[in-house]
Amino acid sequence: MRLTGRNGLVREFNAMLDISAEYCVLPKVDAYALGYYEAANDNPVAPANNTLDFISYEGVGKAALITMAGVELGGMRFPHVEFVAHDLPQATRFDVLLGRSLLQFLKLDLDYSNGQLAIATSQKRVLED
Repeated sequence: MRLTGRNGLVREFNAMLDISAEYCVLPKVDAYALGYYEAANDNPVAPANNTLDFISYEGVGKAALITMAGVELGGMRFPHVEFVAHDLPQATRFDVLLGRSLLQFLKLDLDYSNGQLAIATSQKRVLED
């Protein structure tokens, strides 16, 4: 998948799906590189305006909620998708987590017995090639 940042930079990432996650997640260092400088603000006294509280398996945390300029998944492009700037555990071996802030615009067809996942658009918000 490809992400286009606020600064126009485009980067490729390995992504995993998490249908239970409310938001997509991008590591802070990558969010910063894509022009979302508030992702680096860890100041508990003066957090960024777009900071949200969340609960994960690691406990309670705070992270910047950013709106990615663009997301490309295969031939599908989505503008203005919300991401949380938070570091993923290295054990996942993925760069990005795709949550419901993007998945709500997709139709997922999982054929578990054959190990296949088909992804298609389900809404008109997508811009197809």
